[in-house]
Amino acid sequence: MVEIITYRLSVTGIWQYDFRLDGALFGKVSFTVSASEPVRIEKSPDLSWYSRFDLDTEIIPGTSRRVKSNKTGNEVFRIVWWRQDLYEVRAGEKAVFAEIRNGNYLFGLPRMPVTAMTERARGDSILIRGMEAESCFRTTFFEPVSTEYMMMVLSFPALRFC
Repeated sequence: MVEIITYRLSVTGIWQYDFRLDGALFGKVSFTVSASEPVRIEKSPDLSWYSRFDLDTEIIPGTSRRVKSNKTGNEVFRIVWWRQDLYEVRAGEKAVFAEIRNGNYLFGLPRMPVTAMTERARGDSILIRGMEAESCFRTTFFEPVSTEYMMMVLSFPALRFC
């Protein structure tokens, strides 16, 4: 079992989520509150993604948001909205569902054990670049998964669109 704490840092018009594993930086998501700027997801130079989404898009079942590699421009995964609090995350032929239940994000397949759960976390803070960042999520991975899967789960709250 692996537990990662997400800390949120915000300054006027800019948000950043730092993911910490045993206190060390694991990865981050950053975005500017703007219709034209992408969300940036970074773990390392080899795992650096972005996602653009038109904020004027009508959200209906099947609406999706793509996440692409900075290196190749190829799609890494996409988030598909099916109904309130139910999403599908597709990476090629593989898919996992993300369900929001009581403010928690549950990841896995229907009627199967949950592979990861993100829940609200409050009360802890750290300094990031000299500014106070507060803890906002605790994500628990219940089984061994790839780094890419972990970054998808960790970035989901910043990418979901409903």
